[in-house]
Amino acid sequence: MQDRASPTRPQASLSASSDTLLSPRLSALAAEASPPELWRDVRVAVAVSGGADSVALFRWLLAEKQAGGGRGDVVVLHYDHRVRGDQSEADASWVAKLAAAHDARCVAEAAPIVGPRSEEALRDERRGFYRRATDELGARYLATGHTADDQAETVLFRLLRGAGPRGAAGIRATAPLSESCTLVRPLLGATRDDVLAYLADLRQPYREDVSNADDAYTRNWLRGAVLPLLAERFPAVRQDLAAFATRAAETADLVATLAESLLDGALLVGELETEAMAENAADSVTLQTALFAQSPRPLVTEALRAVWRRARWPQQAMTARHWRQLTDLATQSAPAAAVILPGKVRVERRDDRLTLARPPSEGSC
Repeated sequence: MQDRASPTRPQASLSASSDTLLSPRLSALAAEASPPELWRDVRVAVAVSGGADSVALFRWLLAEKQAGGGRGDVVVLHYDHRVRGDQSEADASWVAKLAAAHDARCVAEAAPIVGPRSEEALRDERRGFYRRATDELGARYLATGHTADDQAETVLFRLLRGAGPRGAAGIRATAPLSESCTLVRPLLGATRDDVLAYLADLRQPYREDVSNADDAYTRNWLRGAVLPLLAERFPAVRQDLAAFATRAAETADLVATLAESLLDGALLVGELETEAMAENAADSVTLQTALFAQSPRPLVTEALRAVWRRARWPQQAMTARHWRQLTDLATQSAPAAAVILPGKVRVERRDDRLTLARPPSEGSC
């Protein structure tokens, strides 16, 4: 990343001006998404890369703490992926100085591996650090700086890849990070322009990752080329995509609730009970298929996804083709059939029973 002054403002020190200089619009949007009264009295961790979005989020959290008081504090988390050499180290140093300038604790970690990895690998590394750090810190919430622009990019990207309602729901405003920490995204209703205006009001500099301009990455291309082009014809495209994501999320949540009920009815007594699954992954699950044959196919597929969630089996390698194959076994009459799915999950259909088994040595996801 490179140092970037706030737009229309001179570059200031890391401490910049008082956090009481607030952008009313950004503050209102953030407070609506994550009401401060829920977290003022607990420790909140904030993921700060040094970019505009995360820096604005950090400053907003501090401002709310300053304005509203409370017993909680804000701790900065920074993960160095070590993919950009000296620039990565410079980002980490810059974030540490930003935190120190505001008397905030900073917890940083560098990846054990140097060099490029897949986006999925980087995300898993980062998430792992966040889980460990929030657990050690006793943080009740982890705040990340995703904005409405990120939501629009995510929804458009997933739609282009054929996503259903679950995928089209995009980025959720809240999500579980671990059993003791909730992931929150206070800026999800704010646009990038809102963020930049807020930083300008504070005269707060930030870091800019020059690799974000590389159109070789699909997300960068959508952000830098496609969405601006769409905005010329549809000025509210980002807000409209975000609204669509909200409706898709409502649909996905309804289907998930109905699917959980369907799964409860199909499970043999005692299998995959929520309390029993609190600590360990299941090795096998047996389902009665009679209810599946009478239910809408999308609902059956979602119920089978719920099996993976309750059993704590990894879903990353499960493609749409795998879910169709599994749904076929669950809904179509067959005296006997079997298939091996990703994660070494063996699925066997015998008469009106569907048994899913995973080797115990595989452990939990």
